[in-house]
Amino acid sequence: MKTLRSHGMISVLIFISILFTIDPRPLSAQSFQLTSGNSALLLQETRNRLYETDPKRKFVFEDLIVDKTSYPFIETNISLLLGSYSFQAFNYEGQKLNYSTRGEKSSYHDCKGDVCILLTDRNILAVTNYATDWSKTSFYNEEKFSTKLGDKAAFVVTDRAVYMFNGFLSEWTRIGLESEVVTAVSNKNELALIVTSKRIFFFQLPSATSSEINVTLKPIRRYEIRSNTIECFSYDRVFQYDSGKNQIAEVRTDQ
Repeated sequence: MKTLRSHGMISVLIFISILFTIDPRPLSAQSFQLTSGNSALLLQETRNRLYETDPKRKFVFEDLIVDKTSYPFIETNISLLLGSYSFQAFNYEGQKLNYSTRGEKSSYHDCKGDVCILLTDRNILAVTNYATDWSKTSFYNEEKFSTKLGDKAAFVVTDRAVYMFNGFLSEWTRIGLESEVVTAVSNKNELALIVTSKRIFFFQLPSATSSEINVTLKPIRRYEIRSNTIECFSYDRVFQYDSGKNQIAEVRTDQ
């Protein structure tokens, strides 16, 4: 009986000591840092995703008007490998195209279809599956860039100009902006389109032909790129581009 009584007293003393050692203060959010993850230890990309501030989004151009185009499935079979001293593109046959950076630093890159585009602090670069070398165009006094890629063309929109890369010819075209806002850029197969608040530019890429029309008082609300034609709709008319004839027809819809 004495032994049982002594064991009982020891158990009581142990229980009392545990009660006094427990911290009565409530748990703070800091106590769960190891469980939820310490933001100081997370990678920059992970932090951006958590706080919904993806830095790449500022380089993506979004149309301001409605796009009714039905796009085909686009398979991307070209990729980039960016190094400190060179940029490398690998086409669908596994061939490698090198570009010596010469101190240039990459700020954004993307690939879609047969085209890859890359922005640096000096140039805008592009390469295609069928090119034998990189194609570049320089820019001056530009600060904001937004890009959009089709399967055969790429667009870079700035405050002063629109740069379009023709993937068929591996050539750049620059269109200066004249106090106008770019509302849409698009490419489907052999056709490309640039719409601003004042003008429309139609392109037939393989032949490098283009047409332009002024729509200052007839703002475009939506567009559709088809196999051989492009249609841009205003309030009371539609502008139809025939790539075979390289002609634009203006048709009233309120009559």
